[in-house]
Amino acid sequence: MKKILVTQRVEKIKKLRENRDNLDIRMSKFLEKLSFLPIPVPNGIKNIKLFVNNLKPSGVVLSGGGDPRIKDQRRKTENYLVEYCLKNKIPIIGICRGAQLLNIIFKGSIKKVKNHVNKKHQIFGELVKKKKIYVNSFHNFGLNEKILGKNLKIIAFSKDGNIECFIHKKFKIIGIMWHPERNNKISKIDSKLFKSLF
Repeated sequence: MKKILVTQRVEKIKKLRENRDNLDIRMSKFLEKLSFLPIPVPNGIKNIKLFVNNLKPSGVVLSGGGDPRIKDQRRKTENYLVEYCLKNKIPIIGICRGAQLLNIIFKGSIKKVKNHVNKKHQIFGELVKKKKIYVNSFHNFGLNEKILGKNLKIIAFSKDGNIECFIHKKFKIIGIMWHPERNNKISKIDSKLFKSLF
């Protein structure tokens, strides 16, 4: 079973004065259904290099939730993981915030978007060809062709011109703006993307 590292958001619990790593349970279930072994990555460990080297992952998922521009412990963890993956030719999938972060890392930026929170919409482009594919949407920020990062290629977009999926031209990297883990069942498009990459 291939090991897939999954990043986590940091949640501040003021009442308890705690910062907690947090991952939607549906993400682990989603990866497990695709026959992968999901391994959440803790934020704040001193030697993340040792952690990753010992696990020898087959891939990394940069999970959703939060603002990728905030330079916190999560961002530090994810920056290291991306650098490690590029150096060791390990595939990466960025989901929603994860896709936005990848775009920022490759010298792009993000912008505020409308009508992409708790919606379903059709996607178009090379990824779907002539098929009618609908995806969920839970993001306030997005990206378009003008602010796309270096060496990234658009393979799916929404009717309003926002990028829904991109790939890197040189590395095994995919960014998707929807949340595959939030669907009741695994779609063919998500199964294809994850299995072809990992």
